[in-house]
Amino acid sequence: MGKTVPVHLRRDMGLTLADFTRSLPGAIEPLTYRTEGRVFTIEHPAGSIVITLGETGERRIASLSLPVTPVEFQFNGLDETDRQRFMDRFDRYFQRGGG
Repeated sequence: MGKTVPVHLRRDMGLTLADFTRSLPGAIEPLTYRTEGRVFTIEHPAGSIVITLGETGERRIASLSLPVTPVEFQFNGLDETDRQRFMDRFDRYFQRGGG
C-alpha cells in the first residue's frame, strides 16, 4: 500500500465539475452518493465520504490552459484500510494518460 490516507485530504485535480460529475459513478460503484451543489456525499458501509470541489481555475503552461479544481475529501467512520481502498480505486479511475 502507498502513503497513509488521512481523515481529511486536499488535492488539486486537473478537471472541471462536469468532468468530475461524469466520472464519479464509475469510480465509486457500487457505492451511491448524493449531491448538493459542489458537495458529494458518498454512502459507505463504514460511514461516509464527503468530497467538496472548490471553484475551477486554470493552470497555464506556455500557451496551454488546463483546468484545475481543488478537491477535499473528508472520511467519516472509515478506518485506514477502508480509506486506502477507496482512494486506490478513486485514483485509478480518475488517472489520465501518461507514462
